[in-house]
Amino acid sequence: MSEREVYLGDGLYASFDGWQVRLRAPREGGDHEVFLEDGLTLQAFFEFIDTLPIKRPS
Repeated sequence: MSEREVYLGDGLYASFDGWQVRLRAPREGGDHEVFLEDGLTLQAFFEFIDTLPIKRPS
């Protein structure tokens, strides 16, 4: 699977390699990266997002 990178805003990019989601934030001296495996870690992140008081478009 090709890894297409999408700009999310606020200097954050996301891509998916078929196994994990990669979040990348370019910085001077090198990128900061976080990898969320397609499974428990990613599910835990979604559950965290669901607890936030974010107004979503209707």
